Amino acid sequence: MSDRNASAAAFGWDFQVNSAMLLMLENIREAKSVRVEGADEDIEIVLQDQSKIYAQAKAVVKPDDYSNVIEKLTKALETLSLAAKNGDGSLFTYMTNSANPFNNQRTISYFTGRTHLGYDELPDSAQKKIEEIIQQKGYTDLNMHHLDVRVIPFYGNDLKNRYKEIQACVNEFLSEVNVASQGINTEIMQIWQRDLFQNATQTDRAISISKKEMIWPLIVLVVDKAVASEYKKDFNDDEIDDIERKYKLIINQNTLSYEMISRVMTDHRKSKQKPKEFVENHWNEYLDVVNSVEADEQTKESLVKIILYRILVQRHYIRDIKRGANL
Repeated sequence: MSDRNASAAAFGWDFQVNSAMLLMLENIREAKSVRVEGADEDIEIVLQDQSKIYAQAKAVVKPDDYSNVIEKLTKALETLSLAAKNGDGSLFTYMTNSANPFNNQRTISYFTGRTHLGYDELPDSAQKKIEEIIQQKGYTDLNMHHLDVRVIPFYGNDLKNRYKEIQACVNEFLSEVNVASQGINTEIMQIWQRDLFQNATQTDRAISISKKEMIWPLIVLVVDKAVASEYKKDFNDDEIDDIERKYKLIINQNTLSYEMISRVMTDHRKSKQKPKEFVENHWNEYLDVVNSVEADEQTKESLVKIILYRILVQRHYIRDIKRGANL
């Protein structure tokens, strides 16, 4: 996501990627996957019931330039109408960074700040403009009552300012899933920006980012920042720091493996034991995860215990995030 200010086209891509992030987070509980530059629209989100949210994201480089906003709205309605022919659309959304998306000074107050208005909530003049465009252009496949308009303040060369509403949306989501670790909000936003941008460049438009693929980097960050210091206070092993440094890769691979986490947490629930007790009584059942490690038996034992204990300590963080995302 470098050199975002090179051209109006690059700015438009940047807005599209960040709009996809915002739209995905706002619908995270119902969402299944997201695709940027989909087969039909700028942004396509598949929901759990297999219906889709289709979105067009159109940006203006200068926030006070209203000369092309109606043209952008018209193009958006055209492609949304084409997508409506698929018959699987549950929502059709027009996303823009213009505070005057209908080029009407009398309606600007409706679009101050980050705004989300369904068609029936729009001012009468805006509804009439949409209806006029649909009738004149013959975009009759689009049900206006399944249409909404979202305005995201997004402008300027200062990226902190440009992304402030995107960051605010990320912060709101993190609050909902009880993540408060310092610095994670900016890191995860940058990861999502990168992943969504890469998704947009995939020529195979069937390639999307699943909700699991989107949420898992957040779990990795939370676990890495919050868990390590928490479990060490109860772990009585003088060599733990050396083992963690030497075997960091295998520890991360196992403590962040969906399959390994499920295995350990399932066994732990069945045992009805406290984490420390479970680790002491069952560590030898997991020696298979360190079979490839060239080390003495004592080191392997400590390594397995570290992996198990980290998984059990981090389970609360994972549970909250998965619940919040309905994963």
